[in-house]
Amino acid sequence: MSLFFTGLKHSGKTTAAKRVAAKLGRKWIDSDDLMLSVLDGMSVRDFYRNHGKEAFMELEAEEVKKYLDENCNVVMSLGGGAADNTALMDNLKSNGKIVYLSRPEELLLKKIIEKSGIPPFLDKEDIEGSWHILFTRRDKIYREYADTVIELGEYKDKDETVKKILEELDLEVI
Repeated sequence: MSLFFTGLKHSGKTTAAKRVAAKLGRKWIDSDDLMLSVLDGMSVRDFYRNHGKEAFMELEAEEVKKYLDENCNVVMSLGGGAADNTALMDNLKSNGKIVYLSRPEELLLKKIIEKSGIPPFLDKEDIEGSWHILFTRRDKIYREYADTVIELGEYKDKDETVKKILEELDLEVI
């Protein structure tokens, strides 16, 4: 059974997924890496900007599906916008367990701004308001798809976070 780590930007998906994969002795991959492998040197952000959201979501769903058709029992981290890609989320749901890493709304916004500044998907005139709308919508979608919701608070010891995830998933480490 594959595990798919979802959540909003800077929720800890990649870090947790890599560490869980290592503990379980499984292969880890990030969906952005699958995209990069077919973009001929173009960044994911540039592809999105040049071709639009629909083209990006179609390609993302297609590349993840191809990968899962050839690989099983993997641990995959996904981009924060995966919630908006119904075809992708439906495919994940039928190919393994979806793990939603949830953190408080205000904590995530603080981390996003601290790490990378105000992202282009937020309204510079109403950062908190636009974040609230995005957070609320995506949180609802992720919760609907999730097999397991891991409620995380402050960013703490990564090993403790992984331990909590493995306990909640009831998985044995190798």
